[in-house]
Amino acid sequence: MKKILSLVLMLVLIVAVAAGCSSNSSTPTDPNTAKEFKLGDLSDSKPIVVNKEKKEVQYLAQVNGKYFTESTRHGVVFKDGSNGEKAVLRGLADQIDFYNALIEIGAKPGNNISLDDMKLTEKSIEGSKFNVFVTWEGLGKEIPFSDILKASEKRPMDVRFGGNLENATNLKTGCILCLDSCAVGITSDAAFKANEITNQKQVTITGNGDILPQDGTKLAVIFRLAE
Repeated sequence: MKKILSLVLMLVLIVAVAAGCSSNSSTPTDPNTAKEFKLGDLSDSKPIVVNKEKKEVQYLAQVNGKYFTESTRHGVVFKDGSNGEKAVLRGLADQIDFYNALIEIGAKPGNNISLDDMKLTEKSIEGSKFNVFVTWEGLGKEIPFSDILKASEKRPMDVRFGGNLENATNLKTGCILCLDSCAVGITSDAAFKANEITNQKQVTITGNGDILPQDGTKLAVIFRLAE
């Protein structure tokens, strides 16, 4: 009986110790409860912020490190668009919401380039002009969008509100900011004519890895209506 009692007590002790260790072990983090990313007024749940007083739209995007070395004519594209993986920055809000945000601050779309015009290189996009900047956590300042690009031919950026709502809705490319005049992108750079980069193949544009933070970093793109 004494041996049986000792054995029972030992088993009780082992169970108690195991239970204590289990209660002290850390619970694995549920990826679905990860802390929401925030950058100023922007966040994962609020990737577009409209400031009517400053006449600016802030847009949350993410660095796509693929284009540190590969050339592209896409500056910012919504991640779920058909061109979502073709841009220096992967956008986190769709093109229709972005278009409506620009309208909200009083911007006027140009709507002067058709899809047929994209076969030529004779037109530059029109519409309200924007000064575009970027910033990210730890940078402590805004820098011009052009600083995050490396181009084989430097031209001063001339970002315009092309508009193109119908094409943007129908084609679903997700294009937010194209690096040449475009019939689909909500905004684009009038410094390069329609399809000039693609057709002539004389200009290459990549992300500037010397300036941009690492692949996957979230940052704010600020579209400020020019005076």
